[in-house]
Amino acid sequence: MIKRIIKRYLPKGAVDILRKVKKRIQNKDDFKWSEYNKEYSRQISEVEKENTLILPDSKYSIVKGKIVLESSLLPLHPNHKLLYETIYDLKPGSLLEVGFGCGDHLDNIQKILPEIEINGCDLLEDQMRFLLSRHSELKTNTNLFVHDITLFPPNIKVDLVYTQAVIMHIQRNNRHLNALRNMFHASKKYIVLMENWSEHKFYNDITKISREPDFPWKNIYLYANDDGKQILMIISNTVLEDYKELHNNKELLKYL
Repeated sequence: MIKRIIKRYLPKGAVDILRKVKKRIQNKDDFKWSEYNKEYSRQISEVEKENTLILPDSKYSIVKGKIVLESSLLPLHPNHKLLYETIYDLKPGSLLEVGFGCGDHLDNIQKILPEIEINGCDLLEDQMRFLLSRHSELKTNTNLFVHDITLFPPNIKVDLVYTQAVIMHIQRNNRHLNALRNMFHASKKYIVLMENWSEHKFYNDITKISREPDFPWKNIYLYANDDGKQILMIISNTVLEDYKELHNNKELLKYL
């Protein structure tokens, strides 16, 4: 309907301009990555005014799989809490975070699952420096490296690969599809995604990728972990009885 109105009431030249602008927007990532660290650092400073970002030793507990903070602390960000609790439930022996940012997620997961093998990659050297300034201990007890996930798979195989607000920012030339493909090649069991579900058609994209001839998994099952406020996506190569199966992209948009 909107397309018909635009064609009817706008001159042809204006329509062509709109098409070019739309194409340019679609082929541009959300950030200029060479300047991203400054924006990311600002965002972290804002979020930690309202949320606990780093689990403090001896001030939290895990009760029936749920992370409970002492009442004097600010709450965990709900997306982070759901991510940690999902990984805690899946209990992988090893994991890789794609886009480790400031390292808080790796640090927190290591605290709740101390036996796990921790790996993390990020696009930028600046992010590596930011992580080490915030969590210097991760330099010696984890495997951290700089890597562009949109170019090729990392040289690693782990039980679980996850992202937190990463794929949603990759918009240029459908490179997010390459990122997802390469994550599957790095994972033996699970992919866990916590993203803005309106930025891509994640269900459709993953279903499409799974049908490609070089897809590395024999079987694929798509699930949602819904805590009543947001949805996290789990992709597994085995059946998971405790999670609701996803059937379409619309289900991911429930809270948006």
